[in-house]
Amino acid sequence: MLIGIPMRVLNSEKPKACLNRAYLKILKDHNLKPLPLAFGCEHLLDMCAGVLLPGGGDVDPVHFNEENKGSKNIEPEDDQLDETIVCHALQKKLPLLGICRGMQAINVFMGGTLHQDIGCSHKHIISGHKLETFPNHLLAFDQAIAVNSFHHQAVKELAPGLIAVARHLDGTIEAFVHRSLPIIGIQWHPELLPDSRETKTIFECFRKLSERKNS
Repeated sequence: MLIGIPMRVLNSEKPKACLNRAYLKILKDHNLKPLPLAFGCEHLLDMCAGVLLPGGGDVDPVHFNEENKGSKNIEPEDDQLDETIVCHALQKKLPLLGICRGMQAINVFMGGTLHQDIGCSHKHIISGHKLETFPNHLLAFDQAIAVNSFHHQAVKELAPGLIAVARHLDGTIEAFVHRSLPIIGIQWHPELLPDSRETKTIFECFRKLSERKNS
């Protein structure tokens, strides 16, 4: 079962499109076959049972009608590809799993907004980042969980149809699902915690959603 995953542009003298191997491994661990997607290869989406939107640079705030106030590492090709994927997923009811920047991109391209810079409180936390979770129809988390955190942007206003299912103690939205569509957003990096209960919950749910789409 093929899962599309867009490659991210590395901003250098010789720009490259790349993927973090941790995403490929976590998909394979859950019997999902990654299909790398690059700018201009959107036609491959019709081959996919689902799409994982990975982490990366910041989403350009122009997409939620704000000036740049702390956003960085913006890559227009990443934004354009993510927007194409989100629009395709909405039209085809294709399962979407967004991680870190991927979660933020889903929210923005569905009509939500972001905090452009929340400071240092959520940066470089390898473990022990405590969250409260809320009952929902997709992700059966424990009521209190501890994860990692590597972000300086965060969801501000949720797009229509999205509901928060995990928050940090400071109120930051750390996970969402869609009320009726197969869409999941995760702010932390579950691919770096492959043995955690939360990671298994996320990817087993995503696999089941993709299987339904593929059947």
